[in-house]
Amino acid sequence: MADITQLPVMTPSDAEAIGFARFNTVPTLPIDIPDGNFTISARTSDGRRITFFFGEDRRGAPPSFVDIQYHDNGTTVPNANGGASPTFDMLTIGRGGRHAYDSRQHPSDDRPSIAVILLALTAHGGEPG
Repeated sequence: MADITQLPVMTPSDAEAIGFARFNTVPTLPIDIPDGNFTISARTSDGRRITFFFGEDRRGAPPSFVDIQYHDNGTTVPNANGGASPTFDMLTIGRGGRHAYDSRQHPSDDRPSIAVILLALTAHGGEPG
């Protein structure tokens, strides 16, 4: 099993002080993700499930993307492996709060089953952060 470091839940300020990104002023659970492929599975108190798959682009490398999947919307689409994947609604928020993408505007068959976040380095070639 992969070695992971999971710290206790803390304030966003405390998480930021030890090198994690801050987002909203709510309790924060910082986790060091190991190199290679790794999944975090989370569940709300009412049973709604979401997964975050941190994927490598080459064996043993740090993850270069995150696949996000919400599992309990009750709808599916055929996937590339001959099975079915759950679909969900999502939107993106950009400059000034504008919704650059809103899946609720699309027919059911065009709604996402996986959201992919690319963990690219900054445009100027530096380290993320």
